[in-house]
Amino acid sequence: MAIVGLPTFHRVQDDLRRGVDVNSDAVRDRLRDAVLAAADDLKSDPCNPALKARYIEAASKYARAWLSIAPCVGTRTCGPSDALRLDRAQKAFGSALDHRVREAMKKVHETDIFVDGDFPRDVVVLVAEMAGDGVINPYASPRGKEISREFRTPASCRPIVEIIGLLRD
Repeated sequence: MAIVGLPTFHRVQDDLRRGVDVNSDAVRDRLRDAVLAAADDLKSDPCNPALKARYIEAASKYARAWLSIAPCVGTRTCGPSDALRLDRAQKAFGSALDHRVREAMKKVHETDIFVDGDFPRDVVVLVAEMAGDGVINPYASPRGKEISREFRTPASCRPIVEIIGLLRD
């Protein structure tokens, strides 16, 4: 029974979030769009170092945004106490557009454009996992890296001598 004159409280946060897509954040949308555009441009011109740098920057910023919610992913140290953060990151980066971003990343990483050291250390693990790229993944075994390298499509700008040398390594 409510007492007249006493204020009542309700969860404003729940009311504000009802019907709002948490994945429509404008900042995340700009990051998503930047990765999609950079991946598309790089796929059409894989020999352009400026486009490669732009893609690396966009993918790194996207990964850093993900890691800002669940930093344990970047160091592979997630434990039970990180469950809420991981769930929040999955929700924040689980939209249909995020799935398109990861597909675009996988497509551009199917070529031999990227090598160890191209991505900053703080994001390389997450970028490698999102893109399915065993070559740049610092935790991949040497045999795993070799297998990943064998399935990559050579970029036409790489000299054939360099490609053969990579296959031998």
